[in-house]
Amino acid sequence: MREGLRSLARGIPAAVRRDYVVSTVVHWLTLASGLLLFHLVAGRAGPAGFAYYQVARGVVATLQPFALLGLVPALHRYLPRAGHRARALARQSFLVQLVVMDLIGLLGLVVADDLGRLLGIPGGAHSVRAVVALATGNCLCVVAVAALRGCGQVGAANLAWLLGLGLLPIAAFALTDRMELFLALQGIAMILVALAGIAVAGRPTGDTSPAPSLRTVILFGLRRAPGDIALPALFSFPTFYAAAAAGPGDPDAGYVGFVTSAITLICALFAMLTPVLLPRLSGTFHTSGVGAELGRGLKTLPVVAAALTIPLTGLLFLAAPPIVHNFLGLEFTDAVHALRLGVLAAIPFAVFYAARPTLDALAETPIVSRLLLGCLLLQILVTYGLGHLLPPTTAALAGLTTAALALGALSYVALVHVLPAPRLKPA
Repeated sequence: MREGLRSLARGIPAAVRRDYVVSTVVHWLTLASGLLLFHLVAGRAGPAGFAYYQVARGVVATLQPFALLGLVPALHRYLPRAGHRARALARQSFLVQLVVMDLIGLLGLVVADDLGRLLGIPGGAHSVRAVVALATGNCLCVVAVAALRGCGQVGAANLAWLLGLGLLPIAAFALTDRMELFLALQGIAMILVALAGIAVAGRPTGDTSPAPSLRTVILFGLRRAPGDIALPALFSFPTFYAAAAAGPGDPDAGYVGFVTSAITLICALFAMLTPVLLPRLSGTFHTSGVGAELGRGLKTLPVVAAALTIPLTGLLFLAAPPIVHNFLGLEFTDAVHALRLGVLAAIPFAVFYAARPTLDALAETPIVSRLLLGCLLLQILVTYGLGHLLPPTTAALAGLTTAALALGALSYVALVHVLPAPRLKPA
C-alpha cells in the first residue's frame, strides 16, 4: 500500500494534484451556491415558487445527460490528442451541442403549453421557455468547460464553471423578483460564459500528427451516453421507488433522498478526478503509454479513495442522530436508521469514481457505460425483490448498496484488466 502511494505520487505531476485541489474547491463552491439559492428562493417565492424552481432544476438535471450526447468524456479524451486541431475540434463539438439544444428548444416551444400543464408549472408557456433557456445555458456551459479541460486550460475551465454555475445564478436572483425571468437570466448568462469559453479553448501547438475526427469524438460520446444517464439514475431511483411504494404523504421518500444526497456530497470529493485526470492520462497514454510506476499508482488510487471514504462514512454513521436532528429536526428521527443503512454505499462509489478516468482514457469499448447500466439493472431487480419482504426505505437503500458494491468491485477488476501488465526484468 505504501509503495503504491509512492508510485502514485511520483507518477502524477504536482500540477495535476494542484489542479485537482482547485477544481474540487470550485466544485464545492458551486454546490454551496446551489444550496444558497434553495434558501433564497424559498424565502422570496414561497412554497409555489420554490416548487417551480425545484421542477425547473429537476427538468434540467433529467434532460442534461440525454442532451450532452456523451460529449464531455469524449472531449476530455480526444482533445489532448488533437494537437494543432484541438481548437477546431472543440468548436465543432460545441456547434453540435448548439444544434442539439436548438432542436430541443424548438420542441419545447411547440409543446410549451402542454408541457407546462404536465409538469404543473405555473405561468404557462413563458415559464416553460425559461426552463428551456436554463437547460440550454447549462448544457452549453458544461461542453465549453469540458473543451477547456481537454485543451489543458484548467484555470479557464474552473473560472467558467464558477461563473456560469456558481456566481451568475446568484447575480440573476438579485436582479429580478420574477421567477421565470430569474431562470431565463441564468440561462442567458451561462450561454455567454459558454461562448467566451469556447472562443478561447485551444492553444497553438506545433504538433502536426494526425488528429481524431469529429465523427470519432461523437461516436465515442454516444457509446458512453447511456452510462451518463444511468449514473444519476442510480441515485434517483431509490427515492422514486420509496415514493411510489410508500404512498402519498409518507416521509420515506424524503429519508431516502436525504441519504442519497449525503452519499453524493461524500463522493463529490472524488467526482472531480475524471475531469482533472482524464485529459492528462489520455495525452500521456497516447504519447508515451503506461509506465510501470504510473500503472501501479493508478491501481492504488481506488484503494486510497476507499481508505479516505471509510472514516467519513464512519463519522456519519456514528454521528447520525445529531446530524439528522440538527439539520432536519427532532421529528425526523426515522431518518437516522436510513442514513446508517445507506451511507456505507459511498465507499464502493468512491472506488468507482477513482477508477473511472483510467478506464475512459485507456478503453475504446464503453466499459464504464456497460458497468453502470448493468448495476442499474441489478439495483432495480434487488430493490423490487426485497420490496416484497422489507419496508420501502430498507429495500431501496439495500438495492442502492448492492449496486454500489457491484460497481466498485467490477470497476476495479476492469481497471486491473485494462492496465498493461508490468514487464518482467530479464534475468
